[in-house]
Amino acid sequence: MTTITGYRTILCIVLLVTGLTLFPAAAARAATLSELAKEFICQCGCTLVLDSCTHAECHSKTQMTALLQQKIDEGLPPAEITALFVRQYGEQVLASPPKKGFNLTAWLLPFAAILAGAALVYVMLRKWVRQGNRPQPGAAAPPTAETDDPYARRLERELRDFGEKGFR
Repeated sequence: MTTITGYRTILCIVLLVTGLTLFPAAAARAATLSELAKEFICQCGCTLVLDSCTHAECHSKTQMTALLQQKIDEGLPPAEITALFVRQYGEQVLASPPKKGFNLTAWLLPFAAILAGAALVYVMLRKWVRQGNRPQPGAAAPPTAETDDPYARRLERELRDFGEKGFR
């Protein structure tokens, strides 16, 4: 009985490994026109993704989708089709910049800016919390009752009069 269970376990593992290795290859071959058309910018000047170009008689869209369909029918993998389009139209045909070289900054710079901003906020909040209500060096002392300020005396007098007489 133990050997049958062992064989079943081995068979399940072999099937699982086989399925996992074949699935990415099948997914790469199953690329459709609509999936690939979302990766390229239409070259008519509308700056829309090829799949979303709204011009009624867009010749660029027609030519590009025909070429895409032809290469899909030939069985080219999506990576080779992308390389072909970049060779033919230039890197501006890509809907998103490739994640290599100088274009990597377009992917990393926003995250770096967010992290730097968060670090700045953390440092500033920590500094403010540490300082609390302690007086700053060189800061003016709060006025005391013994201050001989004519404005303070006038304010005290007007507040006292207001309390006695009310508002006008």
